[in-house]
Amino acid sequence: MMHRRRFLATAATAAAGATLAAPAVWGQSRQTIKIGLAPQQATQAETRKVWEPIYRIVADRMGVGLDLTVANDWAGISVALASEQIDATQMGPWGYVLARAKGEARIACTMLVNGEPTYRAVIVARPGLKIDNWPEGARGLSMQMLDVGSTTGWMVPTHWFRQRGLEPKTFFGRYAEGASAAAAQVAAANGQVDLATGWDIHRNTMIRNGTIKPDSNTVVWQSDPLPNEVVAVRRSFPEEMRVALRDALVGLTDEQKKLLPWPYTGFVPGEHKPYEVLEKMGRDLGVLKAS
Repeated sequence: MMHRRRFLATAATAAAGATLAAPAVWGQSRQTIKIGLAPQQATQAETRKVWEPIYRIVADRMGVGLDLTVANDWAGISVALASEQIDATQMGPWGYVLARAKGEARIACTMLVNGEPTYRAVIVARPGLKIDNWPEGARGLSMQMLDVGSTTGWMVPTHWFRQRGLEPKTFFGRYAEGASAAAAQVAAANGQVDLATGWDIHRNTMIRNGTIKPDSNTVVWQSDPLPNEVVAVRRSFPEEMRVALRDALVGLTDEQKKLLPWPYTGFVPGEHKPYEVLEKMGRDLGVLKAS
């Protein structure tokens, strides 16, 4: 969850990082669904340990075998889905939007986090800083955004400011890009910057892990709800199997959902409409070509 909000990746890096070589197996006497995952946990081995039991249940519900592979990085998963080396994967919302725009992915499910299908971009302030009139009260303050490959750490807040005629690079007195999500939260908590961007789930995870305290920084702005991660399938994955995958994930029992790593709590049927807001932001900022 910590590293999922990326939307710019070079194809060369992706291809170099991909470790998924075998084509998906479909149409044989014993069908097999090939699931590819990015290293969502600290290591590839830990990712497999956490997610394989879930997808084993799903495959059994579908009546198929399971071939689960964990790639080196998130970019490798995008390449694997586009080249149809895998049948399905979990993708960040913007990664899904880009893959869909190129005709490489279809949504099966939206993932629930703490029971919700949405999350929010946030801006946090250093301890003791009060801003009574947002955003004008923040004019001239220092701002640390994440790199331009972050959905909630750059794209969403940048779009919000520009829609109001404010250019972040000149609106703030000292403006910087490129921090990691954790570094930005800590910089605000330590008073190194006045303001920093991020997203609520990541901040809550840092609080839960004890990296920061609830009062280490203060949320001074949050976006409207944004759609969560998806489970997406390759372009030519049979529709009846996409539906079977969706139903198997949505149909996990309460006991089976306990196997999900925090903060995931389940799945709901996915549809594209909630993700249109990200498409519009991408077009407005010039990072997604108009269809």
